[in-house]
Parts: sequence; structure tokens; C-alpha cells
Amino acid sequence: MITTPPSLQVNLPGPSTLLWITGFFAAAWIVSYLLGRLTRRIVRLSSFASHGRVTSPERARKLQVLIGSLITFLAFVIAMMASLALFIPTSTLIWILGLFSAAFGLSAKPLVSDLLAGMSFLFSNTFDIGEKVEFSINGLNIQGVIEEVNLTTTKLRAPTGEEYTIPNGEIRIVRNFSRGKFSTVNISLLVAASDLDRCLETLKILGEEIYNEQTNLVDRWQVLSTADLAATKVELNLIARTALGQGADVKLKLIQQIQERLRQENIQLID
Repeated sequence: MITTPPSLQVNLPGPSTLLWITGFFAAAWIVSYLLGRLTRRIVRLSSFASHGRVTSPERARKLQVLIGSLITFLAFVIAMMASLALFIPTSTLIWILGLFSAAFGLSAKPLVSDLLAGMSFLFSNTFDIGEKVEFSINGLNIQGVIEEVNLTTTKLRAPTGEEYTIPNGEIRIVRNFSRGKFSTVNISLLVAASDLDRCLETLKILGEEIYNEQTNLVDRWQVLSTADLAATKVELNLIARTALGQGADVKLKLIQQIQERLRQENIQLID
């Protein structure tokens, strides 16, 4: 069954109608102004920052512009719809609005997807400018430092210098290296099987000493696995967790201390 649109009937304006229209738009302006000021205060207080993170100045500015624009747009759209309702029957107005919304949604689907994703990233603070991230897009992993976050695109600087401009709607999985809780250090040692017991005891004592000295160590190291190679050599894998971003520096110090202590105990490392 095919439904026909309601007939378009327009009522001529009168003095009272013009007064109502003026009141609608004046109210829209007042609401936009007051809520815009309130929004700026809220964003300055970093209320939208998640997990206690401080909102960057650029992100705060974009949030202010975004929220202010949305409030202004909605206020004046409502004022316009209320004004049109004085001339056009409500059923006809709803039909026109639905038709326009459907046409816009079909023609601008990619843009709407990018826009909504960009708004989500700004509000949820998934990543921020200056952070190192990795995006998984259509099976491709793109890694780099965030340089700019817009409503529709995100700009990423790759380690090799190239700049990626990525549509926000394409971003599904985000790996943020700048927001981890710790870095992992992995050290492999190859010792003779005859020295295994002495080596394990030495590493246990040394691990306790280093944990008490090193402020960047999150916890004591652990020997997670051993591999017996032809019953003559044993591979030991040491895993330690350090403060975020300190893994490379701590690893060098740990290797130096391990080698020095094993030499003192006459335990020979095998190349």
C-alpha cells in the first residue's frame, strides 16, 4: 500500500505570528549563548577527560567549538521548526523532515560515519596529540604519533616520517603505547647445565637486591621458562616489568649487573 504525502497548506503570517517567530529565534539565541558559556567552563575544568587525564589545550578548544556549534545548531533548528509549524501543518512538516533526513543519510553516509567517530574520539579521549598509537585498519597496522585530531580525520606521523590522514570512520582498533602501565624487559641467558643450580640461586638473590635499588622496577623479575639444549646447555628467560617507557634503559643496567655478578660467582655465560 503506497501512502501519499499530505497536502501542503500554508497559512499566511499575521502580526502575532511574526511576534512568535521573533520570540522563537530570540529564545534560541539566549539558550545558545548561555549553554555555550557553561560549556566553556566545563571544558576548562577538564570534566570530559577520562581517568584523570588532563585535557590538552587543542582538544579543549575543539570540544568547545564542537559542543557550542551543536548547541547553536539544535537551538536554531528547533526555532525554525517551531516557526514553520505556524505556517505548515505538523503532519506535513514531519513528512518533509523525514524525507530530508533519509536523503541526507543515504548521500552522506561516509561523512556522517567519520563525523560521529570523530565526536566519539574527542569525548572519550581515546588518544590525544603527541601520543604514540597503532591503528588496525582493514588488516593493516599503522603506527605513529598523533599530530592532529579533527572531526572527520586523524593525522598520524609514521616513524619513517610519512604523514597518514586517516578517516575517523575507518578506525576500529586503537593500541595506545603512551597509556600503558608498564614496559616489559626480556633477557635471555645461556649457561652450562652444570651451573644451573648456582645460577638460579645467584639470580634470585640478585633480583631481590636490584628490586630494592631500582626505583623503575615495578616488581621482581621472574624466570618464566628454561629450555634444555642437549642436556649440556640451559636457556633462562628473565622477565621484568619497569615503569612505562623505561624498559630500554633499565634493560641495559640489568644486563650489566647480571654479567658482573655471574663473573663474581665464576658462572660462565655461553655465547
